[in-house]
Amino acid sequence: MKKFMIATGCVGAISLSAIGFSQFNASAGDDGQTTDGGEAPIQEEEPTVQTDGEKDDWFESLPYKEFELDVEYGDREYEADYEYEGGAPEAEIEDERGDKETEISGDKALNELSEILPNMNIDENTSKEEVKQAALDAFDLDSDYKELEIEIEFLDGQELEIEEE
Repeated sequence: MKKFMIATGCVGAISLSAIGFSQFNASAGDDGQTTDGGEAPIQEEEPTVQTDGEKDDWFESLPYKEFELDVEYGDREYEADYEYEGGAPEAEIEDERGDKETEISGDKALNELSEILPNMNIDENTSKEEVKQAALDAFDLDSDYKELEIEIEFLDGQELEIEEE
């Protein structure tokens, strides 16, 4: 790569790469106009994502790797699916309870579940009745459902299934 040396008086010299030279001109008082009629260089910044480390890995603290919830209210339904087996967690939420049907997946669903699943405070020793009530409370679901199904696979391999009609 070619290097250019520019004297900076008695302060020393600055070494610029050929690529950065035009950006130096722009910051050293050049008005950004090029002599060949081209456009001034545009500086692109890498997008930065500010994250909260604890919120990013909330799924690491859950005692289960799969959680499925399906609640039916006659012609309306609410479903939430979550799965994490190392790598990236996956999630999907489908809500038909309101005026319009909502279906979200990926990061948007994970963001929503990040506020719900950790607050359920359940593990493999929690009773079926407590799991059911924790799910209804955490997901803010009515208890007048026609059918409820919860399936959980815990990290130790135990499975919990709840089916009520």
